Amino acid sequence: MSNPGWTRKLVLIAGIFNIIALLTILLSIFRFTPLTLIISVSVGGALIGLSVLLYIVVVVTDLKERGVL
Repeated sequence: MSNPGWTRKLVLIAGIFNIIALLTILLSIFRFTPLTLIISVSVGGALIGLSVLLYIVVVVTDLKERGVL
């Protein structure tokens, strides 16, 4: 079973996106203003959604490689 190098990079990028998204959410908790709330919801939500999509791509690729899908 060979793990392509790009899947490892995708998981790393998804993890970084999650950390940035969580930092934007923490920003709205500690500095609660309407602007930080909008940034938290829009940027944080988009980054979390993108990272989940990247995780799904990696999982589906791995399952296809193992012959499950």
